[in-house]
Amino acid sequence: MKSNIPKIAYDGGHIDVLWDNHEAALQWFEKYFGWKRQDESRAVTRDSNAAEMKETRLPFGTMLSSVITGKRLAHHHAERGTIDGHVRWCWKTRKLAETHEWFKAEGIRVSGIYSGPGGKDYFDFWATVEGIRLTAEGDPTGSSDHPRFVPSWVRIGVKDLYVSLAWYTTYLGAEVLEDRSKEGYVVLGLALEHHEEQSRWVLEQLPEDTETDKFDNPTRPYCVLHDLAEFESYHAFLRESGIPVSEIVGPGRFRFFHLYDPDGNRFNLYRY
Repeated sequence: MKSNIPKIAYDGGHIDVLWDNHEAALQWFEKYFGWKRQDESRAVTRDSNAAEMKETRLPFGTMLSSVITGKRLAHHHAERGTIDGHVRWCWKTRKLAETHEWFKAEGIRVSGIYSGPGGKDYFDFWATVEGIRLTAEGDPTGSSDHPRFVPSWVRIGVKDLYVSLAWYTTYLGAEVLEDRSKEGYVVLGLALEHHEEQSRWVLEQLPEDTETDKFDNPTRPYCVLHDLAEFESYHAFLRESGIPVSEIVGPGRFRFFHLYDPDGNRFNLYRY
């Protein structure tokens, strides 16, 4: 079946914020992440239903995105004010404990510091006035030349590690980089856009009583396929295989769709 899987490459991601909060969210990331916007916000039409998107590019392939439209779109929507889902987009920081204390002092909601995959320490925090969950990962070896946060891996919580491992290797073409299943997680690899090394994705075992369902996170790591015919063929293959998949949206050179794994975790793809 892997012959039907094109080469999928990780290419950064989008953080979805409400239209009226766009500028305030930019200022939040500038203050707390140490990031600088790389271009000014611009409005673009991305859907035949006259949806308008406002986008601002941030470092590390990250895009702050807002959409305004008269209807719920097939791809550009996010769940808000409910659960946080089981996808954690992780960001490394050299001074984890110091950052944790600073966030608390600033009134930012944070979890306690906890041990997680890779033998590293983490804490979750809820960014911007909207409370969008991201995850800080301790990395004392990081460069002092970098801003406070730099990219790390994506952690995906699953109920059955082996079922999910088979799914991600079969339908996404992921490669097993580290089998730490006895420790409750497996590290997978996908290509990394514009780099020779691979991006890293962690499947981690959820507690048995955890509820799972489809969830549309406002934080969206994206993978890319550039060839339009390949993109459309892969979408058709997923649908024919019974994988829950959205419609393809976006006129012009951009196309977007997403799919869900067996636990309802959302995986995003686009082409340009």
